[in-house]
Amino acid sequence: MTNVERFKEIITQIPFDHSDLKVVNRKEYQSLFEELFEIYKTSSPLEKSSINEFVQNDSNLSYKLVHWIPPCLESDPKRYVMYRLISATIRNGTPDFRDDLLELVHLWDFLEEKGLNAQETFKEAINISGSFLFDQIMDPKRREELRF
Repeated sequence: MTNVERFKEIITQIPFDHSDLKVVNRKEYQSLFEELFEIYKTSSPLEKSSINEFVQNDSNLSYKLVHWIPPCLESDPKRYVMYRLISATIRNGTPDFRDDLLELVHLWDFLEEKGLNAQETFKEAINISGSFLFDQIMDPKRREELRF
């Protein structure tokens, strides 16, 4: 089974319900999300492009990635941020790029608050597969404009 096939198989197993946004955060789906991100990180550029297109063309799939909150916020802040950055990369502005920009600024600030190198972490995510949104966050002037 290819990475793309496996990614599709896993993400479609995870339920999503607009009336219960927390459904994706149930403990039984944790390992599935972690596997999704591992698959993505090890995929070729062509496979990543196929995965991105698959997710971006189905708003429910995008919302699964938007609403999944990795449980490692406090225990492993960098890992938490990497999951969120990869999610943003896969979705590349869907369902709403404005929300993504605000989240990316928040993630940058969160890394700095935790004493971690935000620029290094974002570059690491860009090396996996960047998003047009990352360029704006990497620019200090634009990042400041996005804060409110």
